[in-house]
Amino acid sequence: MTGPIIDKNKCTLCRKCVDICPKEVLSIKNNEIVIVHDDCILCSHCYCVCKFNAIHFNELKQPVFSFGHTAVIKDEIKPFDIISFIHSRRSVRRFKADPVNTEMLHDLIEAAVLAPSASNCQRWQFVVINGREKVLMLAEDIKNFFIKLNTIAGNPILRYLSVIFAGKKILQYYKNNYESVKLGLERAKEGKDLLFHGAPCVIIVHSDMEGSMPVEDGQYAAYNIALVAHSMGLGTCFIGYASATLNSAPSLKEKLHISEHNRVHAVLALGYPQVEFVKNALRKDYDVKIV
Repeated sequence: MTGPIIDKNKCTLCRKCVDICPKEVLSIKNNEIVIVHDDCILCSHCYCVCKFNAIHFNELKQPVFSFGHTAVIKDEIKPFDIISFIHSRRSVRRFKADPVNTEMLHDLIEAAVLAPSASNCQRWQFVVINGREKVLMLAEDIKNFFIKLNTIAGNPILRYLSVIFAGKKILQYYKNNYESVKLGLERAKEGKDLLFHGAPCVIIVHSDMEGSMPVEDGQYAAYNIALVAHSMGLGTCFIGYASATLNSAPSLKEKLHISEHNRVHAVLALGYPQVEFVKNALRKDYDVKIV
């Protein structure tokens, strides 16, 4: 049975683990903590509230970072510090050629899997493309995909015939994306990298579509990468065109060893920023109703 393992010699029967379990897996019977059913989602809340180290899991591990172990320091961090840090992060579209070392990449993935996930599914998977030449190969594959797509969308006869096979997807693409992609392809001929912006590394977050919120789970993980990368002096940019392309091109997924049944949730360009931001960004007005 998967789930918590209770050390009866250390357990004080404080029942904190019982009270916090979201699936009511634990109970007290005959003066000891027992597992009453096998619906454990491995959230490890019971482990987190136990002061006596009486609970462990065979299936779970503590993330390890190259810069040391983390500690519970929430009482030392002020809300303003967190807001200031989040506000200072920007999407970077100009990268230096400097490579990102493997140790930092491992740390970023460890940070990614600390994100919340619905029902604690944690089904996210990652592909890290490290090295400018490898990134350029992916960019070339995506460019070729769009050349074919624009050839179809730019031909009125093929565009309307595509409705029979693809519904209105090509028509919508022509309306919303054709001209911008056409411009991007023209700039690519001039040696401009408008897709990955010169980044020496790309991180792809993907998963199967099992669980209740796989898309959101993957994007939470990706945003953790973006935040921790910022703290390391790295920059990131979410590349929507790359995500959309990979989800439309099984052959590209296959080259990246991504299952055809998986959905790509985020593609992040990653590297050292070539630009320095000296002010925090302004934001659009927003609507909120507190009821």
